[in-house]
Amino acid sequence: MKKTFLLFAACTAIIINGCTPVEIPNDEDDVPAIPEGMNLVGSVVDASGKGIEGVVVTDGFQCTATQADGAYYMKVDESAVKFIYISTPSGYEPPASNGLPVFYIPFARLAKSEGIYKAEPFKLTAVQNPDRATVLFTADPQPRASTAKYDQFAFHSLDCCQDLYRDLKETGESISGRRVFGVCLGDIVHENMDLYSDYLAGLSTLGYPTYNVIGNHDNNPSAANDESAAEDFESHFGPRNYSFNVGNIHFVVLDNLIMKDKNGRLTGYDQGLTDSIWEWLQADLSYVPKTATIATCTHSPMFKLQSGERSGKHKSDYANLLTTYSKVHAWAGHTHATHNFVYPAGHLFEKVEVHTLARSTGELWTNEYLSYGTPRGYTIAEIEDGEFKSWRFHPVKYQTGKYLGAEKAPYDFRDWDYDQSGVAVMKNGGAVLDESYQMHVYPPVGTYGDSKVYVNVFLWDSMWSRPVFTLDGGGPVEMKPVESTSRHDFAETMFKTFYKTYNSTLKGDSSYKASNTSNPNTLFSTPVDAPSGSGTVSVTDRFGNVYTQKTSW
Repeated sequence: MKKTFLLFAACTAIIINGCTPVEIPNDEDDVPAIPEGMNLVGSVVDASGKGIEGVVVTDGFQCTATQADGAYYMKVDESAVKFIYISTPSGYEPPASNGLPVFYIPFARLAKSEGIYKAEPFKLTAVQNPDRATVLFTADPQPRASTAKYDQFAFHSLDCCQDLYRDLKETGESISGRRVFGVCLGDIVHENMDLYSDYLAGLSTLGYPTYNVIGNHDNNPSAANDESAAEDFESHFGPRNYSFNVGNIHFVVLDNLIMKDKNGRLTGYDQGLTDSIWEWLQADLSYVPKTATIATCTHSPMFKLQSGERSGKHKSDYANLLTTYSKVHAWAGHTHATHNFVYPAGHLFEKVEVHTLARSTGELWTNEYLSYGTPRGYTIAEIEDGEFKSWRFHPVKYQTGKYLGAEKAPYDFRDWDYDQSGVAVMKNGGAVLDESYQMHVYPPVGTYGDSKVYVNVFLWDSMWSRPVFTLDGGGPVEMKPVESTSRHDFAETMFKTFYKTYNSTLKGDSSYKASNTSNPNTLFSTPVDAPSGSGTVSVTDRFGNVYTQKTSW
């Protein structure tokens, strides 16, 4: 006996898809026909082949959701669509291939029959402990070819990337009982499209999947426009704008740099979202409950900068939309400087927290061990009960590449040396560099010459305590933020001064500065009335972890 079903193609308020309910007679196998006006059909299923209801599917412009049997239907613009992809729902993960999550299908791969494109099923696997996960956030590995002019000064960037992958792999292997995945916040390469293969080879060794954000340097500088410039990235990683869910957190990855010509190359850019990306973001978020936490993952910061507030195309639009949700964590890279910021109560963006990561492979041109005062490294975030519960800095302990300089660089303020195998060993005590190293303490000798102890607390924000210095034989004193406009990280200033003096290329490069003023939120000091002595700096992070570091002079 044949049955008649009333089918509805899922729509959002901003999508016009010809989604009118129509009566469709099934065949003898009860397989529904394609709703009128649709030209694409597919499904999302679990490991057993059973359909999953309510999964959001998109063509990069519009979104729909799967029906009770896991099927979805869309009317797509064949001339514009590049990918069909899903927003992986909480409790599931997509398959992974060579270190990449596979959540999309290239539209060019779909066959058309009688006017209908049929997509292969998206197959998802249920996750054990779905509300627990560890996320490894990296930013700006940005390698150049070892023959490149700006890769000849101290360490090759490709060598530093290999050290980063090795460290990430070991960290991933040390975690059990929870899902592990990475997010790289852009500038995966440095305008060299041939280096994507090196990055992909590194990801394939990690043992967990990494989601990737496009950065300005990931666009082909020889391309004609913003859209075509991203084609190399898309050929390796799929769509630039996509989302996925972990517990109550909706991760949304966005391309927020609009490329434009600069001196005959497509290396200039404007900040913000194009009109089409803004429309897609609205469609994507229309399926997300307001009780959710949103984690934006972009290359350039979307909100607070170290100095001033981010502006850009559709800034007020996306800010107004995002702040209607329970909480927003805005993750980014791009600036090469660490910056964590919590908007105060009563502020328009009081639901937003900013997490901007320094370059994971060190200072840009030399690939030295610091990037604006933060060591080579990355941020590890822990998800518990479906929410971000903590995050911490993880320094990379390896430096195995050969030093390229003709003169030996000064490392007077570096707290470790590298042993013969390239492992960082602390000068004080001989332990291997690890996550207990969350700050850099400078003794009151050889810094500003002002008889003060300084400390740079890498991930400090207003939810941490102020650092406290205790002079041996004296009492504790709360350290104060450094307010001077000439503030800078002393170790980085030392090696930048060295390269500015001894390297002819960097000496003549006005963009390479011997000191910086880009680390204002993490530097603290206190006077010390002792020509010699020792003491301890301690600081408590927002999660109750206490970190201490001794210094002597």
